[in-house]
Amino acid sequence: MRRRWLLLTTDFPPSTGGIQQLLWKLASGLAATDSVIVVAPAARGDREFDRQQSIVTVRVPLLRWRVFSIAALWIWALAAIIRYRPTAIICGHAMMGPAAAVARIVGRIPVVAMVYGSEVRSPRILPLATLTMNTANRVVTISRFTASEIKSHGIAAESIAVIPPGAGGEQYDCVDAGSTNGHVLLSVSRLADRYKGHDMVLRALPLIRGRVPDVRYVIAGDGPLRPFLERMAVALGVADAVQFVGEIDAHELDAWYRRCDLFVLASREEASAGGAEGFGLVFIEAALRGKPSLGGRSGGIPDAVLDGVTGVLVDPQDPVAIARAAIDLLSNPARAASLGAAARARAENELSWRAYIAAFREVLDQTLH
Repeated sequence: MRRRWLLLTTDFPPSTGGIQQLLWKLASGLAATDSVIVVAPAARGDREFDRQQSIVTVRVPLLRWRVFSIAALWIWALAAIIRYRPTAIICGHAMMGPAAAVARIVGRIPVVAMVYGSEVRSPRILPLATLTMNTANRVVTISRFTASEIKSHGIAAESIAVIPPGAGGEQYDCVDAGSTNGHVLLSVSRLADRYKGHDMVLRALPLIRGRVPDVRYVIAGDGPLRPFLERMAVALGVADAVQFVGEIDAHELDAWYRRCDLFVLASREEASAGGAEGFGLVFIEAALRGKPSLGGRSGGIPDAVLDGVTGVLVDPQDPVAIARAAIDLLSNPARAASLGAAARARAENELSWRAYIAAFREVLDQTLH
């Protein structure tokens, strides 16, 4: 018997982002054997995108004021619950928690809530996240770190399932471009949060250049921090070795992943700003191209990068430690290649979308019994 899953979310393609990608892959994967309905905000290009999918997407028009848009999402979600009578509800974002809570309490419909970490660190969203987690049958999160944060808010450990997100969907052939373009360090993220650690990599760059003169640091992504980072590169005297490529499409991003020698994201935890890396999907994207990673030993990164196995973890607030690790990997291509090969094998076998969907389906099965 085909089951019917209703996914409620504020984030869904064609809007871009890690959560959007994860929820789309989840919905598409579940739709291979079951019916999936998604309630999500309208977005530019959504009609063309939705026509190509195997899922039913209910698009909610965005209103001028955000509070009214959220209320509209709740109303449309409740209408979808009544219309489709789902087997269970997947609450893909804490902002959709009230609608899921009503369905759970009034309609006795099982609910699986998805939590990514930032919700429980945000004073604005925490009340909704708490409501969502307390009323859900199960809570799915992305790392041991985010699971510990959820438990600190009183959620029972037995109701939490840790499922690392998947990545890719294609088999990648590794391309060694380091010998033709110098040694390339690559970071990929939106330039909006200081905790991502671009500043510390820039501070480490003069030390790295002292041992690896042809090194280039490529920063993919854009955002309000870019002018600050550009000024910092100038002040440190490394502007000629730093390349800001901005927000780029998937094809160009793939080319940079292939071209780099080492992927770097020295994310740190910033309690005052509520910043931390919940997992770090970009590490897995790099791994799929056979690239080793240099990451900050913080947040959920130790679940994405196995220290000494698929990459190297360092104190993210120590530029000297970052420099030493980068120099070691850039100067020892055999070790870097070994780490990269292990990273790729793990990404393809343990952290694929196929593995993610299978684990999530198991949680849904457990919720119904």
